[in-house]
Amino acid sequence: MTGNIRMAESIGQDENVWSDEWDQLTPESEIRMWDFYGLRHWIAKFIPRKGKTIEAGCGLGRYVFYFSEMGINIEGVDFSQPTIDYLNEWKLKNRYDAVFKKGNILNLEYPDNSLSGYISLGVIEHFIEGPQNALAEAYRVLRPGGIAIISTPSVSFYILYQKIRKKVKNIVKRTLFRKVITEKFYQYWYRPGKLKKFIEGSGLHITRYGSADLLFAFCEAGNYTEKYIKEGTFGYKFSNKHENGILNFIGAQSITVSVKAAEKMFCFFCGELKSNQESLSRFDVPVCSECECRDESKYYKKDSVARYCAPYIINPPVKKGEKFICNFCGKDSESSDIFEDYGFEKKVCSACLKIPEINIKLSNESVKPVWRKRMERNA
Repeated sequence: MTGNIRMAESIGQDENVWSDEWDQLTPESEIRMWDFYGLRHWIAKFIPRKGKTIEAGCGLGRYVFYFSEMGINIEGVDFSQPTIDYLNEWKLKNRYDAVFKKGNILNLEYPDNSLSGYISLGVIEHFIEGPQNALAEAYRVLRPGGIAIISTPSVSFYILYQKIRKKVKNIVKRTLFRKVITEKFYQYWYRPGKLKKFIEGSGLHITRYGSADLLFAFCEAGNYTEKYIKEGTFGYKFSNKHENGILNFIGAQSITVSVKAAEKMFCFFCGELKSNQESLSRFDVPVCSECECRDESKYYKKDSVARYCAPYIINPPVKKGEKFICNFCGKDSESSDIFEDYGFEKKVCSACLKIPEINIKLSNESVKPVWRKRMERNA
């Protein structure tokens, strides 16, 4: 009875709420936001290139479409049937190869030890009972050496200000014997250390975690516009300078990368079950002895962090398809109307983008951050 009452007070996991939310938006607009949420460099760096990955709670699937374009085997899972139906219609209409399934992230329809990757971006904080059950399910479906990339909102300086403001207002109301309205639960905000503890409690081994997305904290303060993040503003300069520094603890998001550790694990690079647990003391991902000699392994050593290659570009016009010469194969190509230049500083054709060695290099050296505000369907 208590559980039912608590869930009735929660809107964070209400299927109808999320169906209505996604109904106002389009996959095109979500893809073209690019780094409105500044985590793409983390995800692109650590998403497995071998085996199957899922995004648990994929929404309108912008990352599923994006990484499918890289040739990565990824499926989107969401509990909103209307959203899944819409995505499957949209992909056929636009001729994109991506997989979307209706599912419950507390009871995934994947066998034990079957997935190489699990992505969860701003999802597990919506469970009023806490994220433990969702994380336990992530652990179950990951294979030994599987990578989990999990983020939640953090307590940015703006969120902290709003919490203090609301608390003071409620104290004043009680003092004046006025009614304090109890809001329905929507989500928690987890600081990196708190999120780390939850994930470790599930059995996953944390290899990298921290705060991220300083720019979004200033975006929040500007009511989700570019008001405080335009080039030349304090928010823009501060965010670009300190995103990877000690002051990023006031960023808007907590991000973690973890591994399902075991004595023998699937190697991040070759996908073979021949990586030892000892490799995690030197790398953020499982690496077998043969793959340690690969050029790409340097990107995953403990002293290598995810970073953008340039300052943010704020709200640029959408680039239509244009001809270019691929920096990798030298052939003539044409950019995508929706994916533009795939968010990289270097020019890459669709064929080269699907080569793991190339997209790993791009994801570690050439992620170009572009911020565009979210556009509603009828805006």
